[in-house]
Amino acid sequence: MPIMFSLLGNAASSQYEKAVLVTAYTEGRPVFMAVNPIYQRDKNNKELFLSKRAATHFTDMMVDAAKQGFHIKVISAFRTHREQKILRRRKGIMAAPAGWSDHQQGLSVDIAGTRRTIKGKKHKTILYWWLVRNAEKYKFYNDVPDEPWHWTFKEVRDYG
Repeated sequence: MPIMFSLLGNAASSQYEKAVLVTAYTEGRPVFMAVNPIYQRDKNNKELFLSKRAATHFTDMMVDAAKQGFHIKVISAFRTHREQKILRRRKGIMAAPAGWSDHQQGLSVDIAGTRRTIKGKKHKTILYWWLVRNAEKYKFYNDVPDEPWHWTFKEVRDYG
């Protein structure tokens, strides 16, 4: 296990060398933005990215969680306009319209393992409660209360 911490630590310090320029969306308008890797891949083996500051804070949180025995597995991070359109078609109003998602700004992550279904009832997991207690230190907030998997980077908390 110490090797993992060392690798994550080294990866975090060199993430600025691996920035990628993307078309992000803010309030429906396209903008160019650099995103940085968070050193995870999705189920299709696609590398996952966040905005520069979000990636730095998230990587720090991931390392600290691992030191405490928690593995943070990201399902989704930055999304392209096309990916958000497809998700909206599949999920309907459960997904933001293309151009309006925090994922398209490189600010939000969807984290696996925050909810379990037992005998037909949904329960929040120990990982979820770890995030509730610790994510704010890294400026991440669960800003969609009905989605325990959705965590967004915010420099200043601007909601309840």
